[in-house]
Amino acid sequence: RDKSFLEREIELISRLDPDHADNNAEYSDLQNQEIVVSELWSIWYGEKGTLNEQRLRGIEETLGDPSKWEDAEQQYMELINENCKSDGESKPNLSLWVEPANRLATLLYLMGRLKESKTWCEAILEAKPWHIGALSGIVMVCVQLKDEESAKKYVQMGLPNLSAEMRNARKAWVERNVEIATEQLLQLQSSNAIYEKISKAFSTEVVSIDDNTDSSWQ
Repeated sequence: RDKSFLEREIELISRLDPDHADNNAEYSDLQNQEIVVSELWSIWYGEKGTLNEQRLRGIEETLGDPSKWEDAEQQYMELINENCKSDGESKPNLSLWVEPANRLATLLYLMGRLKESKTWCEAILEAKPWHIGALSGIVMVCVQLKDEESAKKYVQMGLPNLSAEMRNARKAWVERNVEIATEQLLQLQSSNAIYEKISKAFSTEVVSIDDNTDSSWQ
């Protein structure tokens, strides 16, 4: 997982606070929000490279034809399995790339498979509680399921609007999710450091073995 994407996400989440210093003072709060949200979507689509983003967007372009939905579901699952699973793991790690799962959840909603859609949304929000697309989507799913309690829960988790009355709540949302994302970043940095240490030790050991090996074996 590339920590640079998560670092950029943290910057953008911070800027969802309308009073953030990096927002353009000449723009309205809504204009600044639109810029930030657009950049977040760009990260979510593109964090596994250009070719994978093209595949993802290509699947999305077929969704206007319901006869292609079954094939689209299979292609979404292929992207998830290819990019979000390590050897021996049965459960995908959506923090590695969340957007194929979000697109799949949307498709399942369109197909009327609401419980499956909800399950994917929950997994997305476990990986990225600030994913505003999944936060909106899961409310729609819960409403269709007539699950009022869950709908209220996820409405409360959603990004508060830009009204003066909700300004403090919005700042609290930003602060909470920046804290969660920062904790994920620290964990990622720690994991990367451990991996680099192991790799370096392994490389040193291989060199030592090579230096002490009789090269006369034929």
